[in-house]
Amino acid sequence: MSRVVSVLVVVFALSACRPPPPPAPEGLDESAAYMVREFYSDDATFGAGLTGFMNWFEDEGFELVGVDAGAGTDFNEAFSVGELTDDDIGYLPLAHGRNIGDAAGIVSVAEMDCSVTESEDLLVRSDQETLFVDDWEAYDREYLSSRSDYQDATRSAEFAAIDAPVDRFADDFDPSDIASTFLLTLNQANPAPIFGGLADLDDYPMSLEFRHGVYEVNGEDLQIYSIITWIEESASGPAGANHLHQSYSIEINAERPGGKTLRMLAVWAEPEGANLEPDDPIVLNYAVDKSAGASARLTQICNGEVEVEPEP
Repeated sequence: MSRVVSVLVVVFALSACRPPPPPAPEGLDESAAYMVREFYSDDATFGAGLTGFMNWFEDEGFELVGVDAGAGTDFNEAFSVGELTDDDIGYLPLAHGRNIGDAAGIVSVAEMDCSVTESEDLLVRSDQETLFVDDWEAYDREYLSSRSDYQDATRSAEFAAIDAPVDRFADDFDPSDIASTFLLTLNQANPAPIFGGLADLDDYPMSLEFRHGVYEVNGEDLQIYSIITWIEESASGPAGANHLHQSYSIEINAERPGGKTLRMLAVWAEPEGANLEPDDPIVLNYAVDKSAGASARLTQICNGEVEVEPEP
C-alpha cells in the first residue's frame, strides 16, 4: 500500500510541476498568427492554438463555409486575416529584405467529405500535380523525415509526445525521434499560370511541414493535422516579369462527425505582377477561390467523383 501511495505522490508532484497550457488565442487574426508562431511548440501550447481556431470557427467561421469571397472589385472582408509580424515568422530561415506587412492575408474554410485519414493521405503524396491538376504544372517533393513513421502514426494514433519546443532549425536537429508527429518536406513547385497567363512563375522551392496528433479541444479529443508552408526566397517568373516575394500559410484539418474533415487555411502572400497589388480584391478573391477549389477537389476524390492515378 505504501508503495502505491509513493507512486501516486510522485505522479502528483510531476503533474504539479508541469505548467498549465497557455490561454487559447481569441479570434481569427490572433489564432492564425499564433499557429504560425507556435507550430513547433510543445503539445500544450500548440493545442491552445487549435482551441482558439476551433472557437473562432464555432463563433464566426462556420458562416464562411460555402460563401463566395466576392467578384471583380468586391471582396468580403470576413475572409481577411490580419498581418503577421516579424515575431511570428522570425524563427523561420528566410532571406533578408522582406517587409512582412506587405503580405496580405486571407482565410478559406470548408467541410470536406473526407475523413482526416483520407485527406491527410492525399496531401502527403509526392505527386501533388496529379491531385491538383489545375494548380501545378509540375511538382516534386523530397521527404526530410520518415514518411512511413508519420503515416503509421496516423493509423495507430501513437504519436511522439512533444513536451518541449522543437528546435527545428538548429544545426544538429535530428527529426528521427519526432517523425511520428512531424513530417518535413522540401518541394519544388511549378504553378500553373493565372489571370490568362499574365501572371506566371518559374518553379521555386517551398518548405511544407506537417504536424498531427490527437488533441483535447474544449474537452473533446480530436484527431487533427496541421500544415505550415513558407518560401525562403522570392520566386520570379519568365524574364523576371512576375514575382512572389513572400508566402506563408497555416492549415488546420480537424475530424468532424460523419467522417468529414473541417479544413481551415490561412495564407499570406506578396505577389507582384499583372499590374495588381497584393491586397487588390481580384488577388484576394483568387486566393480564396483557389483554396476553396482545392478543398472541393479533395472532396471529389474522396467521393469517387474524380479518379486519380496511384502514386508512382
